[in-house]
Amino acid sequence: MRSGLFKIPWTEQRGITGLETAIVLIAFVVVSSVFAFAALSTGLFSSDKAKETIQAGLAETRGSMELKGSVVIIADGNSTTSSAVSIAFQVANAAGGAIDLTPGKTLVKYSDQLQSKMFLTDSSTTGFTSSGLGSADSDMLLERNEVYEIRLNGLDSVSSGDNDLTSLLGVNTTFSLEIIPPSGAVLFIERTTPVSWDITNSLD
Repeated sequence: MRSGLFKIPWTEQRGITGLETAIVLIAFVVVSSVFAFAALSTGLFSSDKAKETIQAGLAETRGSMELKGSVVIIADGNSTTSSAVSIAFQVANAAGGAIDLTPGKTLVKYSDQLQSKMFLTDSSTTGFTSSGLGSADSDMLLERNEVYEIRLNGLDSVSSGDNDLTSLLGVNTTFSLEIIPPSGAVLFIERTTPVSWDITNSLD
């Protein structure tokens, strides 16, 4: 017989079987899925944070107040030695929404070069009052198209505690008021008292 009729088998054969190929493909799919899930989760988290930031900004804007008109100071006389008895001013809602002006929820901080005091409680003798004007209702919520008056009372009564000044507010004194609502921006007002008091003093 001729030797050419016989096939000599290969002693070394290397290759990839169908099972190995399937395992590699499955590994690629799993790794890709993990990366896709991580990327998707990060994107959703970023979107949620962006949404929260936007909503917080809108809430802050909707809770902004603005001063309406002049700041009026009532004094206990019409001389240079007189002192302030009360401060009144009007506020409106700048961008809709509702702001709770209930004393204790909304705070008023008074500051001048000698003192910094907080007015916290609703009182016609000391502390401050909030009241609706015109067509505003009496629910203590400053809403769109409403005007409320805030009045600091009993400024001629001094003490070391809250709701009273430590020293009297006299003539030619620069003072500031910060109206701090439960949510929204703080309204800052700064004025200087006249060099001589009238009974009623309008500070523009």
